[in-house]
Amino acid sequence: MPIARAMRERSRDVRFLLREPGAGADLEGMAGMAREPAPIWSGPVRFTNPLNFGEILVNFGYADPVMLRKLIDAWRERLAHTAVVVANVAPAAHIAARTLGIPSFEISQGFHIPPPVFPAPPLRDWEPAPRARLEQADRAVLAAINAVFAAYGVAPLASIGELFAGRAALLTYPELDIYPQRGPAEYFGIPRSGEGAALPPWPEGRGPRIFSYVYRYAPHLEQLLETLAAMECRTLMLCRGVDAALRAKFSGSSVYLAEVPMAASRLLEQADLVVCHGSHQMTAQSLLAGKPLLLLPSQLEQFLITRRVVRFGAGLGIALDVAAPDFRAALNELVANPGYGAKAREFAQRYAGHDRDAALKTMIARCESAACRARDT
Repeated sequence: MPIARAMRERSRDVRFLLREPGAGADLEGMAGMAREPAPIWSGPVRFTNPLNFGEILVNFGYADPVMLRKLIDAWRERLAHTAVVVANVAPAAHIAARTLGIPSFEISQGFHIPPPVFPAPPLRDWEPAPRARLEQADRAVLAAINAVFAAYGVAPLASIGELFAGRAALLTYPELDIYPQRGPAEYFGIPRSGEGAALPPWPEGRGPRIFSYVYRYAPHLEQLLETLAAMECRTLMLCRGVDAALRAKFSGSSVYLAEVPMAASRLLEQADLVVCHGSHQMTAQSLLAGKPLLLLPSQLEQFLITRRVVRFGAGLGIALDVAAPDFRAALNELVANPGYGAKAREFAQRYAGHDRDAALKTMIARCESAACRARDT
């Protein structure tokens, strides 16, 4: 949206191609923006637990030359007469853009941009990942992509990651990049994002101040709330749509369940630690505030971010598929061991001079430059 608004201010026509046409309809500035459904492929999932990005692409039809050609042609139709493409998790858009000679930029936190090596690295480096299987998936995907490129006179790719070479804006930090083997890269860090305005007072209690964002459907949610209340942790937790009975149960305790988004940036300054699922934005924002984390990942990307935080030493993680998570022990460790806070503050100090508006300015400048070149040609 910030890029779209900036380009429209420069008298550029802006269109959104959305996988879910209703997504973002309530965002500020969306009124008047053209919206169209993005081409998508729907088919059977071959890998329930994909080992690398190649297998993820197989699950979305990128290994089927016939179907991929149809998908790319659908994108080509929608991108005709387009000067610049800005995409997020849309490899087909980049493929189509290349066949049309259109500059494209990928905005990502890194999960969907593997390094340009063959095969793409395994996602779960703690599990067996037979190289032959990784190569098989990548070869199938590359064969399909390169068949499309050959049809349009475009040079082939040697790796899946090469698709994004020179096109990626990594909105993350080296410490949080799930591909530590990426090597030298241009890291923009996280830009400023919208947040709530609510500033509820911290509840009474003798424990630490905890800022939290947890999903209402998270396993063991009630156990987590019981632990926080029993430890008298002064907790401000956003839990959208939490059950009314659960809200009533903890009313008047040291745990406040917020109904509307809070002003995270201001409350993080006052917090002692953070409890969340390990989403990239919340995790990075907490570390920039110098706060240690207890992370409760609910899906693979969050789990990989959790592992990076734990390895860096700024927090602990508990997988939510654990039968009996010991929240009390984890919280006690974070409070008692000053090392976690020290590492979080180290992160904050390292990026204290980082201009979080610079990434947006750079991306807008690149889009504008590409649009000007397209106009001149």
